[in-house]
Amino acid sequence: MSSSAKGYAASSSTDALTLIKFRLKDLLPDEVEVAIDHCGLCGTDLSYIKDKFQITEYPFIGGHEIVGRVVKLGSNVTDLSLDQKVGIGFYRGFCNSCSFCNSGNENLCSSKESTIASHGGFSDKIRVQGKACIKIPDTMNYKNVSPLLCAGITVYSPLVEYNVSQSSKVAVIGIGGLGHIAIMFLKKWGCEVTAFTSTESKKADALHFGADRAIGTYDTDQKTHYNEYFDLIFNTIEEDLNWNELLNLLKPNGRLHFLGLPRNKISFDIINLLRFQKTISASIVGSPSRISNMLNFASKNGISPETEHFHFSDINKAISRLKDGKIRYRAVLSWNT
Repeated sequence: MSSSAKGYAASSSTDALTLIKFRLKDLLPDEVEVAIDHCGLCGTDLSYIKDKFQITEYPFIGGHEIVGRVVKLGSNVTDLSLDQKVGIGFYRGFCNSCSFCNSGNENLCSSKESTIASHGGFSDKIRVQGKACIKIPDTMNYKNVSPLLCAGITVYSPLVEYNVSQSSKVAVIGIGGLGHIAIMFLKKWGCEVTAFTSTESKKADALHFGADRAIGTYDTDQKTHYNEYFDLIFNTIEEDLNWNELLNLLKPNGRLHFLGLPRNKISFDIINLLRFQKTISASIVGSPSRISNMLNFASKNGISPETEHFHFSDINKAISRLKDGKIRYRAVLSWNT
């Protein structure tokens, strides 16, 4: 049973997005159809539009921070209901039989399918596995949930994965779409938070989001006061940094964690890790169950991203603002504003 849909597609790596019609694939027994109300715009979408990873197939419809309502149910879907509000993140389906799927770590499944592998959330409808749909708590601001389905889970998941304690001292490098949400989650987690930013105007924003202090990303003199101070450093930016300098800011057993891709290969002196058992790690997003836990945590603690809202017809305007670094701090596209 297929049906028609519409969405904003890139026909090449350089063209503006245009509205096209397409056919949805047949609805499988374990799938649902979701009518999309809102979808976040993420830097990863721009990377795929520009074919940064050389895997994009055109016409390409991005969007992986989807909020909408269930309008069709596959015959095997029993835990969702019609008109239920759900979120869909970076993955639309899993093998559901490997050890990772069976242990609740579907995001590590080698056969997982990304939401934008087929037409994604810059459309009015989508069909995905029911397991990929996360129920949205009624207490949340429905229009503001989208960024949490990517940026929110990306910053929340390491807190759980690495058992970050409430007494931890954490640095967040970069106060953008990821960084501002990281500050919110860390403060509600109970951590002491230091924001690193190279944009002077964002220092006040960081304090507003809950940071205990804000310092310059490239202010070497100021950073020396924090040698062996942090338990955890979140790096959210692409820029090349002095990685050894950052490792010096970590306590023994401290962790430098990447929440995105640096522009170039990183290099560091491994003696810093050997002598003090420091760790370098990286991750993005998380499993459906962890996304659900994240949304419940955000709902309970009043966490809501700072957003700018656009009608889908203004998607190219939103993309332009994101490219120019003008979005404060996440963009959300809606069919009805």
